[in-house]
Amino acid sequence: MLRMLLILGALLWPLQAIAEETALQKAMERNPERFANRVVDLIAGFGGADGLRPDGIEAHVALERAGARASAQRRFLAMDLDGDGTVVRDELAVSQRAASAQGRGRLEREFLAADADGDGRVDAAEQAEMGRIAGLRALGAEEAELLRGLMALDGDGNGALTAAEVERAVAGLEKAD
Repeated sequence: MLRMLLILGALLWPLQAIAEETALQKAMERNPERFANRVVDLIAGFGGADGLRPDGIEAHVALERAGARASAQRRFLAMDLDGDGTVVRDELAVSQRAASAQGRGRLEREFLAADADGDGRVDAAEQAEMGRIAGLRALGAEEAELLRGLMALDGDGNGALTAAEVERAVAGLEKAD
């Protein structure tokens, strides 16, 4: 039943929606129980009693990216020993001495990746860009679109996805198999 609805919806929606539904369907089929649990957690965390709305999904995407961005920038702030907003190779070396062997390699890779102009310094703008990239790695455009595509499971069309709707969609998928 769900597959038939997805196919019908795909025929009626623009091409972008077709790709979202396909990705959504694949995510559901991969591990239905895990999918349902993760979406219900998302509903509980970013929705509310009435369910998850698109603005809740956007808040989740923004929060995930902000956390990764902050984590990446925090590492550079911790290496900025003189607090001038720039990390130079000497400061990197001090941090590397205090790190494990694996940590030293990671710090070196992150420093080289962030030093976009290759001048041996990572300034505030380069740190911000590194943070932005870390945020996108944490939750990329494809995953964000998949999350936005969850709204296709809003069975009653009221603009809010509930746990019951997710459970019905997963149960319908399992019956179709």
